[in-house]
Amino acid sequence: MGFVLLVSLAWFIIIFYTVMNKKLTFMENTFVYLLSMLININYTWIVYEELKLAVISDKTLDYTGFLIQRSITLPLVVVITMNLYQKTDSIGSKLLKTVLSILFLVIAISIALYFGILEFKKWNIMYHVIYLFLLHFVACYSLKYFRSLKTKEVRES
Repeated sequence: MGFVLLVSLAWFIIIFYTVMNKKLTFMENTFVYLLSMLININYTWIVYEELKLAVISDKTLDYTGFLIQRSITLPLVVVITMNLYQKTDSIGSKLLKTVLSILFLVIAISIALYFGILEFKKWNIMYHVIYLFLLHFVACYSLKYFRSLKTKEVRES
């Protein structure tokens, strides 16, 4: 059941991303997606495999659900959030969008915990919330840096 719910969440996110009015260019969306996926894959490898702070299920479907959540759902939620940031300038609105994004991702992790896909050993959900907040922060400022690189011109002598 956990696999079905995680795949359903991934499909919901994919459909939402497809039909939403994107404010970022294709290149910016790709940059944020790949950056988020790169950070998240390394994070999960360190936490789950190296430090063994949490355990992933050995069952094939459960593990596949975890991979879908890690590689599709989480990076796309970050991309959607970065697109929604472009519509407003207020800090409060951006903070609210970040909190809602993190809440959605925590619900996905809670589903994985409830159905035994994940098991926290020396880890808890608050560490995960802090990580997700930092991931959004890094994605936001990396996007600003990426835009500044894109807009720099070569000066001729």
